[in-house]
Amino acid sequence: MCTQPATVPPACISLMAIAELRDVLTALELGQGPTAIAGLMAIDAESWQAIEHRLATVGGDLRRLLERAGAGPLT
Repeated sequence: MCTQPATVPPACISLMAIAELRDVLTALELGQGPTAIAGLMAIDAESWQAIEHRLATVGGDLRRLLERAGAGPLT
């Protein structure tokens, strides 16, 4: 009998989500907040989890990433 919990493979980021996130960052650089928000809303849940996991692995979070790509602190 196995007493160790099975490891759960990390979620994958879909190609569509990668494109959406790239477009979000571009929109923020161009000062297009509504376009950026629409792009974030289009990312599927599994990809969100994978994005959050990867950012946490490198010691970051989405808010910090978006602030760096945009014009400054999010309010």
